[in-house]
Amino acid sequence: MLLSVRNLQIGFQTGKETPFEAVRNVSFDLPECTTVALVGESGSGKSVTALSILGLLPNRITRMGADSRILWRGKNLLDQGEAELRALRGREIAMIFQEPMSSLNPVFTVGEQLMEGLRLRLGMSRKQARTRALELLSEVGIPEPGRRLDAYPHQLSGGQQQRVMIAMAISCQPSLLIADEPTTALDVTVQRQILELIRSLQQRLRMSVLFITHDLALVNEIASEVVVMKDGQVREAGSREAVFSSPEDAYTKALLACRPPLGERPMRLRVIDDFLNGHSLQDIPLRYRGSDPADEIVLEVKNLEKGFPVREGLWRKRLFRAVRDVSFQVPRGKTVGVVGESGSGKTTLGLTVAGLLQPDGGEILFRGENLQVARARDPVGFRRRIQIVFQNPYASLNPRFTVGHILTEPLLLNDIGGTAAAREKIALELLSRVGLPRDAFMRYPHEFSGGQRQRIAIARCLSVKPEVLICDESVSALDVSVQAQVLNLLQDLQDEYHMSYVFISHDLSVVRYMSDQVLVMHDGAVVESGDADELFAQPRQPYTQELLSAVPKPWNP
Repeated sequence: MLLSVRNLQIGFQTGKETPFEAVRNVSFDLPECTTVALVGESGSGKSVTALSILGLLPNRITRMGADSRILWRGKNLLDQGEAELRALRGREIAMIFQEPMSSLNPVFTVGEQLMEGLRLRLGMSRKQARTRALELLSEVGIPEPGRRLDAYPHQLSGGQQQRVMIAMAISCQPSLLIADEPTTALDVTVQRQILELIRSLQQRLRMSVLFITHDLALVNEIASEVVVMKDGQVREAGSREAVFSSPEDAYTKALLACRPPLGERPMRLRVIDDFLNGHSLQDIPLRYRGSDPADEIVLEVKNLEKGFPVREGLWRKRLFRAVRDVSFQVPRGKTVGVVGESGSGKTTLGLTVAGLLQPDGGEILFRGENLQVARARDPVGFRRRIQIVFQNPYASLNPRFTVGHILTEPLLLNDIGGTAAAREKIALELLSRVGLPRDAFMRYPHEFSGGQRQRIAIARCLSVKPEVLICDESVSALDVSVQAQVLNLLQDLQDEYHMSYVFISHDLSVVRYMSDQVLVMHDGAVVESGDADELFAQPRQPYTQELLSAVPKPWNP
């Protein structure tokens, strides 16, 4: 057995007498040349378990259980000193972290970071390390490796950054590769490429993989064994076939059912509590989606253009056209989905429609009136009618403000409520509407989970009663269970307030569930559009077909 984890118990000292139990009596085995998936929501203990294998947890605040063992080829890693663990890291056990941009050093080139590990661990000369670094970039499928070797991390796309991290991890041909959420928030096509790359490297190098994720659809694509965790404990473990075909634990069943199905649209998505609390899961009615010629058009975009100057060399600049001749209509109470890979122009389109970027050409009409002219005449009034929910709730909420301040500030700026007491009452009602307790009013953003922060961001948008809500990748980085809660909330709000949505995402299953119409963008242009059901059932363009083929397939025995 390559790796055996036995009775792993990890607590963190948080200032209280009793440490917080992050991992409780976790046990599993990882044989040679095998992929084991560690599955669960954020906070389930997956990453803490993985970091403990490499000894990367902070010793000052970490408390290990007396009976805990992590056996690497029969040797207990918890008894090893820092020197022994340092010799093991990178050479025998390597790790790919979730966020490549925060793992790569922004002030060093990609080549320098690859060469550093080769020179330190394998004793290569600078020339040998550079040659090997070029080979590694080529192995992981990065185009023009000679040019990328001298590029800085910010000059690469998210998928290319993740490939660099994989190149660094396999540089010493380790026996075990730990992949911690390596595809989270990546496009479906890039996600597929990363999964195929890990699978091919595993077969060629004959290494084992510990694959950490919250998405069971990905597990079906890559793993042979599955360990399901919740609240620091193992809830279920077994072969992929056994866990997927006949799950025994209610939590496993919930994770399998939370992802939006591609084939139908229930009125609401099932969430974790439905299973754990024994709620009725039968006869959820289906929802009709589609456009109607009689629909009232709230927002119309005509031939929209947006470009950015890009420097080439020391003196030259060129105009990069991020959005090219885009046109669409948004009916009242309906959702227009916008899909495409990173760099396709989706976010630029959303920011331009929201008024955060100025268009270079074309028109944006709100109820038949040119939005630029209307905003110049009444900037406050029209800003409140079109709101945007950003992708990252961690960055879009001011960490110095309480939730109450975050919610009442737009009310004050838009002269809604009249008095402080009235604005507080409205804010409390909004918290209730998005499913948060009253005591959240006095708390700060860092005290909430990612899903709860996204609910706060939605409540802030609702405070000014918008007619159009732009959702820019607003659920892409959330656990599938939290994602289901946010999607249910957005759908309920649309049913109640008849808001129109521009729903931007690279997740096609989410877009199909939410959308009446869909735009497919590529290189800044709309390459295909139409009713959601028709487009997903019979995509005409090869690019759309490629996106659909990359969606992780559900379990099919």
